[in-house]
Order: sequence, then structure tokens, then C-alpha cells
Amino acid sequence: MKKLAPLLLVLAFMVSCSLPETLSALLDRQSSQNTPAMEANDLMTLIANNSISVVSTRGNPIVASFSGRTIDLELVNNTDKTLDVLIPCGLTFIPTDEGASRMISVQSHEITIDAAEVKKIMPFVLSMDNLEALPTADKSYRLELLTKGKQLEIAECLCRRDLPAEIETNDLVSAQLAMWMLDESSATTDLPDELNEWLQDAIGLPITIPGLDNALQNLTGNLAPEAKAWLEKCGIELDN
Repeated sequence: MKKLAPLLLVLAFMVSCSLPETLSALLDRQSSQNTPAMEANDLMTLIANNSISVVSTRGNPIVASFSGRTIDLELVNNTDKTLDVLIPCGLTFIPTDEGASRMISVQSHEITIDAAEVKKIMPFVLSMDNLEALPTADKSYRLELLTKGKQLEIAECLCRRDLPAEIETNDLVSAQLAMWMLDESSATTDLPDELNEWLQDAIGLPITIPGLDNALQNLTGNLAPEAKAWLEKCGIELDN
């Protein structure tokens, strides 16, 4: 026992020396756990904490289309500081008009809004519902964030690509058809008049061509493989 006494004293001295450092480390760790995470700058979070408010969300009065920059989103910065605002992929525009299509953002981008500034932006969107009306200036929308589903999957996939921003092209038309193929109520062979007109504008066909409806139906059939190619690129399978 006498032989162990010096060893015990040494151990006690070592513990007493290291204890403050150990306690300090524990306190530092606890403090870091209690530190709030940096505030996210995505639009829905900023709206939730009242940093940003939506002034209005309507269809663009000039761009009459099912896809592209067809939504006018007007935001106001409620704070006294400049905010960088992220428009996320999967941001969904739910129409107040039951006959209008939901729209979904397929290109994320960041904008800067100065303190107390009101800013209008035009997110790049695709239509989600193929038998509903396109956005127009008389239609208003509310915002939601899509959290699951195949339409979200393709939106996130398209967000990783550089889609055409201002004009309709075959690539954009086929991407739109791919989104519609994932609509549970999809019936892409039964095209409404507005869809016929949109396809007609997209491919530049004059409205006086005889048998235009049949031509557009054939066009849709021709683009279907390209639309399915988008699904394959994004690793999405159609439900049987």
C-alpha cells in the first residue's frame, strides 16, 4: 500500500491538471451545440420568418406559354439589410383558379434584394398538369415547396442542366412533355386547344395549315421518345 501511495498521488495530480481542460472542452462543445445554425437563404424559409413577403404571383402578361419564364413573382424585403434569396428547385405555384395548371421551378437561381426593396422575378418553370390552362395575367398563385414525387425528381434533374431561358425549342418541348408524362392524370394524346396553340407557336407553324391538329398530334408522338429520353437521363421510370 505504501508503494502505491506515490503512484496514486501522481495520478491524482495528472487528473487535477487535466480536469479544467476537460471541463473546458465539454463546455465549448455544449456551447457550439447551442449555437443556432446559420439562417438559410431559400425563399420559403425567408417567407416563414417574415424576412421576405410575397406581394403578388401571377402569370406573365407577355409570355403565354406552359413553360419558361411564364410566372411573375413579386417579393419585398421586410428587413433593414440586403438579402440573397435562393429560388429553389421544386418551388411550386398553386393556382387559385381550379382550371389552371400548377407550375414548378426547374432552374434554381439566387437574387439580391436590398432592404425594403420590392423586386419582380420570373422563375423558370414547367407546367405540372397537362390538361389545365396556362398562366395568364388574370391568374394568381400561392407558393408551396414540393417535397416528394417523380415530378420533383425530374425538376431537380433539370435543375442540373442549362435549359433554354427565353424561347421554346424542341428540347424544352420534350422536357415539358416528360413532366406531363409524370402527371397522374396524364393523357398527352388528348391535347386541349391551348396546348395545340402552344405547340404551334413553339414550332412556328402557321395556323392556316390544313389538318393542323393531326400534325400536332403527330408532333407530340414524335417528341414522345425524346421526352422519354429525358426520363431516362434522370433515372425515372414511368408507372405501368
